[in-house]
Amino acid sequence: MQPTHDWSTWMSGGWRWFWVAWFAAFVIAETITLWRYPGQELTAHIRPLFNSHPLTWYLLLGLWLWMGIHFLAPAQEGKFLEWLTRY
Repeated sequence: MQPTHDWSTWMSGGWRWFWVAWFAAFVIAETITLWRYPGQELTAHIRPLFNSHPLTWYLLLGLWLWMGIHFLAPAQEGKFLEWLTRY
């Protein structure tokens, strides 16, 4: 798997704008909820799930690390995947 080194991935398209709008709507909704109705935001509702079982913290950490590498360091992601599949 060779990573691409051009900016074609960042070109605008229908799905890209959908995800940007979804993320912006989530941030706006969380901000309004934190401001007007503290304790009723989505993060407050899912916090008991992560506190109830330690496995969820490891799964969340793994997802966060994978997404961070995937979006912020695609060249290193390719090298890491090659290293993982070598053994």
